[in-house]
Amino acid sequence: MLSDFKAKIQTYLDRGESVQIVAPPGFGKSRFGRSLGGLFVDPHINNPLTTIQTSPERKLIIIDSFDTLADLSLFNYLKALRDENKYHLAYVFLVNKPFNDPVLGDLLKLTSEHIEYLPVLDPAEYDLFGFNPSPKQFKEIEKLSGGIPILVKACVYSMRDGSPLNVDPFIAQMLASSPQHPSYINSQLIQDYLDNNSPLSASETRLLTLLEAHKGQLVSKDQICEVVYPDVKNRAGITDHAIDQLIHRLRAKVLEKYSIVTHRGLGYRLS
Repeated sequence: MLSDFKAKIQTYLDRGESVQIVAPPGFGKSRFGRSLGGLFVDPHINNPLTTIQTSPERKLIIIDSFDTLADLSLFNYLKALRDENKYHLAYVFLVNKPFNDPVLGDLLKLTSEHIEYLPVLDPAEYDLFGFNPSPKQFKEIEKLSGGIPILVKACVYSMRDGSPLNVDPFIAQMLASSPQHPSYINSQLIQDYLDNNSPLSASETRLLTLLEAHKGQLVSKDQICEVVYPDVKNRAGITDHAIDQLIHRLRAKVLEKYSIVTHRGLGYRLS
């Protein structure tokens, strides 16, 4: 999958055309950009304008984190340099999300020549870092990560070293930069994170309000049914399983603030 994508990008570059490559943090944009050759510009390390001006490279220039830049002098220079080397010089702009800000000025048309989304890894492309997982473990890596490189790496390290799998900081950074991405749906880790960190539903809000009002006390299932499902006349239709699942979801979302203890056959207590 990634090899096909690279071939597609290379077709643009061979024609001297420029392209934005879009992907959230953790998808391996920088690594992919470096694999293309040419001059790789990292604005976190070097001044982009100075780096490009002092380099003899005039065929391919890759600029990382381009959507974090707001340097009109750089934008004007890139436009002028391309005009001098039209059909010979190509740019690759690595961005977290499509960057079409009017601040780009005359460079806007150039940056929008092609916009492509970096795909996730095909299972055959996973870097396993010397680990030889069993078929079952490999399937688990695929299911948890969805092929997102940073999550593949975290899963491999966790299985290889027997260490805890803590990916919340990576996922939070991804979502902060790109709240929506089609690849998220394929990662169980991301879906679990969204489930645990999403705002409370109406029923969860009513349940939490009830438990807070009786903090430290037992709250029965009958009390929960009365408050959480006020429109349901026949409470026999509200199964224990439905309430248990509601408690489970709420518990996961308030874990850092509260503890919800289950007392089998009696009810629940917030502490």
